Amino acid sequence: MPTEAKRPGRPGERGSVALAGIAAISMMFIAFVLIAQFAVWQYGRGAVQSAANEAARASASFGADAGDCFRTFEDARGDLLGGSLGAGVGTPQCTTGGEFAEVIVPVTFKRWVPFSPDWSFQVRAISATERLPEAP
Repeated sequence: MPTEAKRPGRPGERGSVALAGIAAISMMFIAFVLIAQFAVWQYGRGAVQSAANEAARASASFGADAGDCFRTFEDARGDLLGGSLGAGVGTPQCTTGGEFAEVIVPVTFKRWVPFSPDWSFQVRAISATERLPEAP
């Protein structure tokens, strides 16, 4: 009768590689989610900055009223950034006075996983106001 060949290694180690493999795959998945979250947040920041720039230009144009800034910002933000990411964008603070129009927008992007922090920041855009040419 043939005898069983002994396998190398210590007894009771069967499946230990599977545990290490599951741990490694889990860590790679978490790293992928964090990198994807960062990339989406960077896109969101760029979209809010673009909307703020458009709002500053609109409020700096000759004859613009206070509502032009808000309407332009919401139109641009709606086109570029919607959904739950867009919900973290606050109300723009539009000020026009003197030589410049300024738009400041508070933003908070919520975290995707419990152990990563939320990202809160402000976007600021400035544009020179248009004036009538001075008489010679």
